[in-house]
Amino acid sequence: MRIDFEWKKPLPQIVKEKINSDVILFTANECRRHMTKYVPAQILVLSQDASIYEENGIGIVEYRSPYAHYQWEGELYVSSITGSPFAAEGEHKVPTGIPLEQQGFKHPLATSHWDTAMWVADGQKVVNAVQRFIDRGSK
Repeated sequence: MRIDFEWKKPLPQIVKEKINSDVILFTANECRRHMTKYVPAQILVLSQDASIYEENGIGIVEYRSPYAHYQWEGELYVSSITGSPFAAEGEHKVPTGIPLEQQGFKHPLATSHWDTAMWVADGQKVVNAVQRFIDRGSK
């Protein structure tokens, strides 16, 4: 038996119709939820100070703490002028190549590039949750 079929719409259009803002924001929320255990957390400020929003059809999880970038990179950054880890407002910081010690007291799995760690460990859980969300009509 042979079955032939043909798409009546281009694949990008099908995806765009199925993936709406609710799905995008749900996905970003799921990613943040699963990332939390990988975010360095000495006093939980970094892991709790995150925004979730959609920008140009992409879900964004933005960690807003001033030091979020440095923790994510997992590398000590210092003032380009003084060499101190503390820099004046607006002063440029540069990477040193010295790895940061990730604080695992609150989150023992804390690491740099926590999005990658989450995706490796929990990516399928995120995919499954998003599929269930879509299956119930994005509700």
